[in-house]
Amino acid sequence: MSALAGGLSEADREEVRVAWPRLKTWLADALGCGDDIEGILFLIGIQESQQTYAPDLGKNVKEQLVNKGAYWVLEALGYYERVGMEADGRWIWEMRKSLPDGEDRETLLRMAILRYFEPYLK
Repeated sequence: MSALAGGLSEADREEVRVAWPRLKTWLADALGCGDDIEGILFLIGIQESQQTYAPDLGKNVKEQLVNKGAYWVLEALGYYERVGMEADGRWIWEMRKSLPDGEDRETLLRMAILRYFEPYLK
C-alpha cells in the first residue's frame, strides 16, 4: 500500500476494493463480526486498550474505544502519532495530517484497517 502522502490514488482505491472482501470474510470467520467500520474500530480499540468486552459499556466509553481504534490504525499511515501518556495510562494522540472527507475518508479507514490486520491475512 502506498504511503498516501498526496492523498488516495486510484491504485489505493483499487487495492482496498480488492482486499476488503477478504478481510470481511476473515473477520466473520475468526471473530464473528461483519464489515461495519465503527464495529471493527471498536474491536481494535478494545484490543489496543487491553480491555475486555463488557455488554454494559456506556455510549461514551464505546465512542472512546472507536476513536482509539481509529487512532491506532491511522497511526500506521502517518495521520496520528502517540506523543505521550496520561497519568492513567491512556495514550495522548496528535494529528499529523488532515483526514480526507467523504468517501475518501471511508476508503482511508478501510486501508488503515487492512494494514492493521495484514499480519493475520497472510
